[in-house]
Amino acid sequence: MGMTITEKIIAHAAGKERVKVGDFVQANVDKLYIKDLRFSKKEDARGLYGVLLEVLRSMGADRVWDAKKIVTNLDEQPARTDRRAEGQEMARKFAREQGSILYEGEEGGIGHNVMVEHGHVKPGEFIVGGDSHTCTYGALGAFATGIGFTETIGVLATGKIWLKVPPAIRFELRGRPGPCVVGKDIVLWVARKIGYEGAINRTLEYTGAGIEALSVESRLTMCNMAVEMIAVNAIIPPDDRAMTYIREVSDGDSKSYRSDSDSEYEQSHAVDLSRIDPQVAAPEYPSNAHPVGDFRGFKIHQGFIGTCTNGRIEDLRMAAKILRGRKIQPGVRLIITPASFLAYRLAEKEGLMEIFRQANATVTSSECGLCVRPSLAAGEVCISSGNRNYRGRMGPKESSVFLSNAATVAASAVTGAIADPREFL
Repeated sequence: MGMTITEKIIAHAAGKERVKVGDFVQANVDKLYIKDLRFSKKEDARGLYGVLLEVLRSMGADRVWDAKKIVTNLDEQPARTDRRAEGQEMARKFAREQGSILYEGEEGGIGHNVMVEHGHVKPGEFIVGGDSHTCTYGALGAFATGIGFTETIGVLATGKIWLKVPPAIRFELRGRPGPCVVGKDIVLWVARKIGYEGAINRTLEYTGAGIEALSVESRLTMCNMAVEMIAVNAIIPPDDRAMTYIREVSDGDSKSYRSDSDSEYEQSHAVDLSRIDPQVAAPEYPSNAHPVGDFRGFKIHQGFIGTCTNGRIEDLRMAAKILRGRKIQPGVRLIITPASFLAYRLAEKEGLMEIFRQANATVTSSECGLCVRPSLAAGEVCISSGNRNYRGRMGPKESSVFLSNAATVAASAVTGAIADPREFL
C-alpha cells in the first residue's frame, strides 16, 4: 500500500521510511509560526499563562531550539488592548533575545499571508503554528497544522512534536470554475458536502486536473478553511504554478511529494468545478453553504473584505472589478482590509485603492481587523470574506454573518442586499 503526500511528509519529518494511519510519531519541525497574542499574559482557571520565554525558562531552557526557524508576526497594528500591546512588546523582546524572525509594520500584515509572501513555506516541510489557520500553508505542498500553547512551548524547547498520523479525505477536482468562482466557493461547497465536523482529525487532500485552473491565492483559501471542518491539515500537491510562485518568494531547495497511486483514503469525492456557483454560507457554520441565488435580496448592513482567508490581492482585484464606477448603497458600509502590506501596496500601484475610495469604501491597515473585533450591532447583518460566521463572531449574538467570496461581498454592498456578482460583469 502506498502513502499519501501527508504521510510522506510526516514520515520524512519523523526519520522513518514509512508511516501509516494511526501511528504515533515524533516529528522534527521545520518552521514554527507564533502570533503576538501567544506572548501576552492571561488569567484563567489554569492560572497565569502566556509569556512564552518565561515559561520556557521555568522548564530550565534559556535558548530555543533554532531561532531562525521561528517566525513571529504582529497581527494587530496598532495594538488596541493592553493585553495585545503587552504581547507585542514581549514578542519584540523575545526576537531580540533569541534572534528569531519578527515581522511588524510595513513588512507585516496578517501572519499567515506574511509567512507565505516572505518565503517561509516550502513544499515538503513540516510546519506548526500557534494559530488554527496555520493549515493555510498546505496550499504550497507543506504539512501544516495549528497547535496550542503547551505544544508551542515543547516545540520551542526541542524542535519536535508528537502527532498521530491522520486518515485522509480526497477531493479530485475536475473541469474549470465559472465566472466569479474561486477557492472560497470551492471550499464552502466542500464544507457543505462533508459537514461542519466532517473532517475531525483528518487530512483534506485536493488533487486532480482541476487544480491547474486555480490561482495560488485560491489554493491558500481552500487550505486555510480546513480547520472549519475540524481537519488536522489540508494539502495540495505542488504543480508548476505553485513551484513558480515558491521560486519567486524564497531561496534554497525544497522537496516536494505526491501521493502514490495506491494510497488509501477514508473517503474520495469527485468535484466538477464547472457546476459550482458562487457560494454563500449562512450563520452559523461555513458548512451552511448554498448557491448565492438562494440568498439573493437578503438585506445587509455591512460588507467586509479581509482576513487571512480572503484579503489577498486576488480578492482586492475581484472587488475592484465590481466596484469600478459604482457606489456602495447608502446605509451600507464596506470595510476593506488587505491581508498584508504587500497586498496593500500592490492595490495602490494598480489603482484599486482609488476605485475603493470612489465607491465610498473604507480601507484599513493590514491586520486581522474585523475578523476578531466587534463591528456589528444587535440585529445587523454582515457579508464577509472571512472564515467564521458563528453567532457573536463580529458582534452580539443577535447579529448575523454570512460568508462569501470578495466579489459577492462587493456586489452585495452595491445593492444593499446579497447579490450575485456575475450580474455585475
